[in-house]
Amino acid sequence: MVKNREKREPTFKESIFALSLVIFVILISINTALVLETAMVLGAITAAIFATYLGYKWEDIQEGMISGINNSLGVLMILIMIGMVVGSWILGGTIQTMVYYGLKLLSPGIFLPSAFLLCTITSLLIGSSFGTIATMGIVMMGVAEGLGVPAVVTAGAVVSGSIFGDKLSPMSDSTNFAAAMSDTGLFDHIGSMMYVSIPTALTSLALYTFIGRSFLAGQSNLEQVNTLLNTLQNNFNISLLTLIPPLVVIILSLNKTPAVKTLTASFMTASVFAVFTQGAALKDLINVAANGYVSNTGVELIDGLLTQGGVNSMMSTVAIIMAATAMGGILEKTGVLKVILNSLMKYIKTPRNLILATLGSAYIMLLATGEMMVSMLLPGRTLSPAYKEMNIKTNVLSRTLESAATLGCAVLPWGVVSVYIQNVLDISLGYIPYTFTPFISPLISIIYAFLGVAVFKLDEDKEIGLENQELKKTQSM
Repeated sequence: MVKNREKREPTFKESIFALSLVIFVILISINTALVLETAMVLGAITAAIFATYLGYKWEDIQEGMISGINNSLGVLMILIMIGMVVGSWILGGTIQTMVYYGLKLLSPGIFLPSAFLLCTITSLLIGSSFGTIATMGIVMMGVAEGLGVPAVVTAGAVVSGSIFGDKLSPMSDSTNFAAAMSDTGLFDHIGSMMYVSIPTALTSLALYTFIGRSFLAGQSNLEQVNTLLNTLQNNFNISLLTLIPPLVVIILSLNKTPAVKTLTASFMTASVFAVFTQGAALKDLINVAANGYVSNTGVELIDGLLTQGGVNSMMSTVAIIMAATAMGGILEKTGVLKVILNSLMKYIKTPRNLILATLGSAYIMLLATGEMMVSMLLPGRTLSPAYKEMNIKTNVLSRTLESAATLGCAVLPWGVVSVYIQNVLDISLGYIPYTFTPFISPLISIIYAFLGVAVFKLDEDKEIGLENQELKKTQSM
């Protein structure tokens, strides 16, 4: 009779082997069929098998999985609310109004910066770079043809705006995933991203404005834009009142209201305006919240943009996050990540090196997998304790992961996002040099790391609180 093995901590070589094996299984799965849900589950199974090798019983493995999933419950609730909010925004006419006024502002003289801004706004509102590229992006490509602007330059502006808006949107699944994988609050993550994103956006906008001056002589043909404007106006009640739901999100976010409360308030507001501005019934509100909005205007581009939302649309992402965090929980429970981290920390002595190591590990994973979420998962779970140990907030980690993995995937030729862009926009790899955001953002992160700018300390809030208390005491004396 074989005795039960006593559980033990893995050696460094065993930890590297375990992590490499998990990555290998995920890679094989993704390369065989790009189904992330299955890849993550197989990765979790591989981690569980290694745990039994170390002597862990099923009860221990299950405890690790539950612990990992428990850490992501807040994010899962946010994703469910996002599905409801997107559906209610479209039902209430919010997205339609934004697209309508955005297209009205199009001008041949400022086409490239306009394309960048319109795609940014659309992506920010719907939380999907894929959805923005497939809708607003195609519109911009059609307009560019009439204006005589090269397709590769236009595609660069479209992609830059789409992925930029996605990274700042509380509606985005990848934004929520980055926050979850680094143990960061959603709005803490977005707030940290702003430090990199604002200078990135301004620089990109300046470059597109400069490049756009070369194409001012093009003859404009805005027939496609006029078709879209007429379709929106004839099928929906375009009203500035419909912009109140996103305004609610902005105001509450600035007040640091918890994400679930913020999204709930926006959903309720959008539902009220859907009744009064679009004539929606209670049945419509309930159905859209669950299954999303289905557009039937007869114009393919409009229907593609507006057919989305609902809780069910988020279930795939929920499954990916649950499986990924379960896998991370097992690797944490068995000490695999801790052993690797302790070895890394012998060489990583400063915040600068830690941030550079985060960028490097995310890029290595991206080069190997071509998938942004996987590229955030393992570096995020592995390095999160190191940031805390160095007294750095994990929103610096989440921001760095986004700058590398999610933005970089758009310009990696074999990356999932890049392949999607090439197919949807029918464009060559020539768009990559004109997609500025993925190159500028990590560069700013590196500059910040060397200068020590926006490297937030965990005890900063405590110090500020103590200073305020001391000030109050002084004033009361």
